[in-house]
Amino acid sequence: MNKKSVLTVKNLNKVYSKNGSKQTHALNNLNLEVKEGEIFGLLGPNGAGKSTFINILGGSVIKSGGKVNVWGFDLDKKSKTS
Repeated sequence: MNKKSVLTVKNLNKVYSKNGSKQTHALNNLNLEVKEGEIFGLLGPNGAGKSTFINILGGSVIKSGGKVNVWGFDLDKKSKTS
């Protein structure tokens, strides 16, 4: 039986700019797929982009690039900010 993807992330990027010049890459081409019934965790050191990723999923941070699909909804079309 094929399980449905509940979370699909393709080439997700988030770049923060300070004063228009210095750029910090919080996420750089993140790819992830989670199927129905799977369990996953986000692990990494401080500054690895874990909170940025969760906040993009929650709609409180706008991504710089890439595609995110949660339960069949494209975050570009169904975001809290649009």
